[in-house]
Amino acid sequence: MAKPVEPLRGEAAWKAARKSVADRNEAAYARGRQERAARDAASARQRRDEERRADRDLPTPPRG
Repeated sequence: MAKPVEPLRGEAAWKAARKSVADRNEAAYARGRQERAARDAASARQRRDEERRADRDLPTPPRG
């Protein structure tokens, strides 16, 4: 039969809690980086589209 696992105590419990917080923080940072990259890509795409529209609407120079 398997021996029951006792909960961590003292410094081991503190280190485990600290690692848990660090892991959650890193996951949050990773999500933030992905969301920022997506937002930046959408912004760049929108800016390019607006520039193309503006360039398309420029008058053509007279031929001489």
